[in-house]
Amino acid sequence: MLMKFLLVFILQFAFGVHLCAASQPTPTAPLVSNPEEVGGRVLIMFHHPVLAKKMWAGTTHGGLWQSVNAGASWTAASSLFQGMAVGAVTADPLNPDVMYAGTGEGRSNRAELRGHGMFKSTDGGATWALLPLTDPATVGERWSHINDIAISSTGVLLAATSDDQYNGYIYRSVDGGQTWGLFPVYDGSKVGPHNMIYKLRFDPDNPNTALFMDAYASVTHSTDGGVTWRVAKKSTTCP
Repeated sequence: MLMKFLLVFILQFAFGVHLCAASQPTPTAPLVSNPEEVGGRVLIMFHHPVLAKKMWAGTTHGGLWQSVNAGASWTAASSLFQGMAVGAVTADPLNPDVMYAGTGEGRSNRAELRGHGMFKSTDGGATWALLPLTDPATVGERWSHINDIAISSTGVLLAATSDDQYNGYIYRSVDGGQTWGLFPVYDGSKVGPHNMIYKLRFDPDNPNTALFMDAYASVTHSTDGGVTWRVAKKSTTCP
């Protein structure tokens, strides 16, 4: 089962991750004078796990948008996200009314935007509130960019974050995001300067198994719910 999960994970994300940060092109100037008037680039699309026509889009500058008709029309999910970059959205697999949205655009380019922490909804995205211990203004810049969020089938919450120096971190919560622990990853994954974590997933069939992919396209694996990590597949394309 682990090898199947690993293969699916690699095929799903290998071509979407920003490989080898130094090779990224320089972004062009924005096309509008006031970015808050538009949605901006789409960073994440998330479909409701039960309601097929309900979906969310996280954007740069434009915050979080939602659709209830399979994308035919869109409305802002909350004024809380106005002007923010939303790069991660997920829902609790056992209770999809519990949702999390991570702000900040953690990318290895000059267009990235700092975030304001992680927001939580307990009513299916109708209302949102900031989780206080994820606010980079009070807890530090390690929460400046939330690149991905994963929830296990037993409710363990993992957040892949990065700071302004492109260092990647894994935070873990067992109480719905009220408190967090920082869990260092295995040294061989090269998480450190200029190596952010982009994709993070739990195995839906095994809550103890989790994987993440870093900026060098290496896949790192946990068998204890995100407490400890080791490299499962090392990149052969990046240094």
